[in-house]
Amino acid sequence: MELARIGIINRTINMLDFMLADASGVYEKHGLTVQFDLLGGLRSIEALRGGELDVVVSIGAAVRAIMQDQTPVRVALLVHRNGPHWVMGKPGVTDALALKGGSVQAGDRGTEPDLMVRKWLRASGLEPDVDVELTYEKAHAGWTDDGPEPAETAAIARTLEREVLEAKGYAPLVELASTFPNTLIHGLVVMRSTIEARPAMIDNLVAAHRDVSAMIDEASPEALSFIKQNWGVDDGRARSAVASLNGVFVARRDVADFGPVIASSAEALGMPPIDVADLVTFA
Repeated sequence: MELARIGIINRTINMLDFMLADASGVYEKHGLTVQFDLLGGLRSIEALRGGELDVVVSIGAAVRAIMQDQTPVRVALLVHRNGPHWVMGKPGVTDALALKGGSVQAGDRGTEPDLMVRKWLRASGLEPDVDVELTYEKAHAGWTDDGPEPAETAAIARTLEREVLEAKGYAPLVELASTFPNTLIHGLVVMRSTIEARPAMIDNLVAAHRDVSAMIDEASPEALSFIKQNWGVDDGRARSAVASLNGVFVARRDVADFGPVIASSAEALGMPPIDVADLVTFA
């Protein structure tokens, strides 16, 4: 068995494929033992460069690292595309302007949700970090029925979390992935040196994610059981979650998938876009 140390952003359902592949034995089937650390965005790229991790998922952060200092990272596989992220306003907050003077929990610094929240606020006439404070957590565990409410004026919620916050009186203000389509993507991001030194590990990860993405899209018994047990939901909520995520876990290699995130990152940094061949291993 070969060890792969993987940085996933959190343990919410948007990381379902990684957690399910581990729990159901898919990684083991492909000769892999995995260890997860909860890191996203710029922190994950720093850990990858420092040799603390073998794989991370933040494609947008990888693009920006290449643009800023030619960090030798590459994407071996696209694994997620347009997973829902709602910004939920606390009771009484029904639009973006009501956030002025308040705060938004924006995931992890340097991730696509962070950039998307900033774009949405500016489009609404608000300046991030001036009119609205943005807060970050290393490993947001997700909003649960019996857990605390967000401390902020608004917070990001994912599939299974939106209805939890709605039950607490929160209202959706925007869904980021549909407002800024095809920029919220995740993948298997590795150092160029890893491609040369450990090609079998990368090939096995690619094969494992193709298997687990099919399990999720097919609403397999293993996927449904894992969702029910891991997030404490009934069969109906588990099936609804899988239906809403159909097509999100894609496990594919298509260079056309990366144009929007490259363009979005170039706009965010005010820098020229990179060529897709500088980002992916399969161009």
